[in-house]
Amino acid sequence: MLVKTIRMYFMRTAYFIALTLAFSVAPALAQVSDPSMSCADYLKLAASAGPTPKTGDAATDKMAADMDTKMKAYCVANPKAKAMEAAEKAMGG
Repeated sequence: MLVKTIRMYFMRTAYFIALTLAFSVAPALAQVSDPSMSCADYLKLAASAGPTPKTGDAATDKMAADMDTKMKAYCVANPKAKAMEAAEKAMGG
């Protein structure tokens, strides 16, 4: 019984962490609408979309803004690269 309870706790925690990461990365990735989009196209789209939307959670907003900054920096340096590649690099991949 104790092992089952501990296992459920860790499964819920892992699910919560995965869900949190998915929602925190979503604002930056929301602009990448096409997997074959180039970084140059991403930069144009990001410029027309304005700043990263706020969620109200300071930690999530900071993480999304940091990811957006990393993606833009990668795309400025590599305009012919794919925007999804920039997203992977921004997430640490």
